[in-house]
Amino acid sequence: MNPEGAPTETDPYPGSRAGRDAWILARRGGISRTIGLDPRRPSHWLRESEPDPDGGQAEILTVFLTNRECPWRCLMCDLWRHTLEESVPVGAIPEQVRIALDEDRLHPAGPPRWLKLYNAGSFFDAGAIPREDLPAIARQARAFERLVVECHPGLVRDATVLPFRESLGSGTTLELALGLETAHPGVLERLNKGVDPEGFRRAAEWTRRHGLGLRVFVLVRPPFLDEAESLEWACRSIGFAFDCGAQTVSLIPTRAGNGALEWLAARNQFAPPRPETLEAALAHGLGLRRGRVFADTWDLDRLEPDPVRRQSLRQRLEHANRTQQVASG
Repeated sequence: MNPEGAPTETDPYPGSRAGRDAWILARRGGISRTIGLDPRRPSHWLRESEPDPDGGQAEILTVFLTNRECPWRCLMCDLWRHTLEESVPVGAIPEQVRIALDEDRLHPAGPPRWLKLYNAGSFFDAGAIPREDLPAIARQARAFERLVVECHPGLVRDATVLPFRESLGSGTTLELALGLETAHPGVLERLNKGVDPEGFRRAAEWTRRHGLGLRVFVLVRPPFLDEAESLEWACRSIGFAFDCGAQTVSLIPTRAGNGALEWLAARNQFAPPRPETLEAALAHGLGLRRGRVFADTWDLDRLEPDPVRRQSLRQRLEHANRTQQVASG
């Protein structure tokens, strides 16, 4: 760093957590947050479906909550662009959920079975979701068979998660979506997530021991891995997630857009995965037959710029996600 503290092009990626935090924040220059977010309205919501554990299809309402930025500074994260700089007031999150539920009531597919509340961070981060709001959110979620929320492995704790689960009642399963990202210990450390594979394993085992559902996010081609290594470690990470008790694994192609990854890309330390790498990882996960495996289909134009090939890729991925079978031919 220079004497004024600004980054220089010769800075190595820092080895300490505090150093990485500062390095990641310094590379956000020129990247703005979403303008006009209302703390009393969700940023958006949508309908989706996915296979349920019994082999049927679950209709899902996914609500993207407006709230504060996550306090963890993960190297690959760009979700902070869609957050506020301050915490929302008490009552705002239940109001956001109410708006989404009201708007969704006339959906032609009928009432959804599952509800996903994603907040670009951790549901049990008190700075993002005020704890005073958890009972009201639980009452809203009781109408659903399953509630899926995001959670950092470091926030999987008896004192916060279990009271919320109890307030849901016996008719609603609580599922935690935990970001493993990668089982590669060195790369996971450099991602600045603040958890190692064994810490993740402990959080996952706690989740399963208390009867909660477990969904795990795995990155396909995180920084610092080449294409062949990224496929190997995506496959190994899927296996690790299932070893930890995951019922569902979601594969996320690592994408640029936060400044830090662009800096690494310019130095050949990051590139998004090739489409065939994502498909190969998905095929491997499905072939294990140990649980449901999905490939994220957002922003496929970053993986495949050709519109014809991109549409074909989307169709193959969506078919595999829906049927849990790789399309033949």
